[in-house]
Amino acid sequence: MNLRSRILLCVLLPAFVGLSTVKAQQIDSLKIDLSRALEIALSENPTIKVADMEITKKQYAKKSAYGALMPQMDLIGQYQRAIKRQTVYFDEGFGIGGSVDPTEFTPDELKIVEVLGKMMGGGGDTDSAEGIQMGRFNVWSGGLNVSLPLVVPSLWKNIQMTEVDIELSIEQARASRIDLTNQVKKSFFSLLLAQASHDLFRKTYETDSINLEDIRNRYNQGVVAEYDVITADVRLKSLIPNILQSENMMKIAELQLKMLMGIDGEIPLKVVGSLNEYEQSMFHVIIPADTSLVNNSDLKQFNLQSEIAHKAFEMQKLQYAPSLVTSFNWTYMSQNNDFKFSTYRWDPYSMLGVTLQVPLFSGGQRYHNVKQAQIQLWQLDEQRKEVERGLKLSIRNNYDLIHKNIEQVVATQSSVEMARKGHQITLKRYETGMGTIVDVNAAALAVLSAELQYKNAIYDYLSAKADLEKVLGYDIEPVGNN
Repeated sequence: MNLRSRILLCVLLPAFVGLSTVKAQQIDSLKIDLSRALEIALSENPTIKVADMEITKKQYAKKSAYGALMPQMDLIGQYQRAIKRQTVYFDEGFGIGGSVDPTEFTPDELKIVEVLGKMMGGGGDTDSAEGIQMGRFNVWSGGLNVSLPLVVPSLWKNIQMTEVDIELSIEQARASRIDLTNQVKKSFFSLLLAQASHDLFRKTYETDSINLEDIRNRYNQGVVAEYDVITADVRLKSLIPNILQSENMMKIAELQLKMLMGIDGEIPLKVVGSLNEYEQSMFHVIIPADTSLVNNSDLKQFNLQSEIAHKAFEMQKLQYAPSLVTSFNWTYMSQNNDFKFSTYRWDPYSMLGVTLQVPLFSGGQRYHNVKQAQIQLWQLDEQRKEVERGLKLSIRNNYDLIHKNIEQVVATQSSVEMARKGHQITLKRYETGMGTIVDVNAAALAVLSAELQYKNAIYDYLSAKADLEKVLGYDIEPVGNN
């Protein structure tokens, strides 16, 4: 008896300590129902924040695409140092031969004629020309370059692609919200199921503990055999692993819910509601009957991706189109042989021009790019058909699961009532000596199994309904219990 008491104390003491700890922490606990859990998750989950940032990033990309149509202005500064200056020769030029009449030129002109003669060679012999070095060693330049695209069809198509890309990012963010809503719902229901299972095992343990004490008293009075005490004790101890496992499942479900909500794992949660409350309202809920997949996010994303691919195909074809760009250049240049900046002379140079570019031949690059874009369109079309078939199959399966689970809830609810009634009858028969402890244990096990099946049937219904809403593309519901 002392050994059994110590075992019982070791089992119940941690539970009582944990219970007192929970009561002490309830003041600081975060009370949540399904609506509150969804609200926190949709505002704090990192996935949602990243999706919203992606929309902002795409909006900046759109502005950047529009900026390509604006004038492009650049300030240019350049320095060049000549290591070896260029030498210039004149083959023919001024009609200066080997003989020159000095009386026809002034002394200064004679010097120039002499230099030109060296550049062209004496007597017309160009191979003997010495040439002249042009320019200076240091070349400094600075100015403004302006360019403006007038007719560039590929830029216009790129802007249209960025607009569709923003729509795709918005739809992807919506898909993230729908997926997160589905995960939060199922995680919340999993936590309710784990709590219900834990409460059921705890309640069964308490009831069986009372029954064990009663059987021991009857054994001490010589009414029942020792076998009954041993059997009841074994059944009681067999519940301990189930209690521990249900506690572990509660912790896992709670941590998963906290992770989806984007809150600290150390914050204690107090969940408001139970599976029984959802069972009371499940027969009043209208199951969505629209299976057109109009709001399905996967198909919407495929449609937007196909639109982007179609515009990319058109943009590749526009690579054959001519483009017209205007440009303006204003530059100041200085050439010198030293670094005395104060004595530099700066000469202006400016130019205004229009460039017309007509593509003729690129080695087949444009043709093959068009073919690649066309094949991508065909691929997306085939992938969309496959995804649509899979989604329709998923809807059909979820509808079947929902109806099956509703029937299962009704059936298990009836079986729970019958199992409880059978357990009461078995206890009465045992108390009157007409039944055995084996019959009592079997009846108690039937009650426990029926109640677990009942809780799981409710969870399966809620999970299937959440999956159906996800496939149909339903956004977050304002009311939590439905």
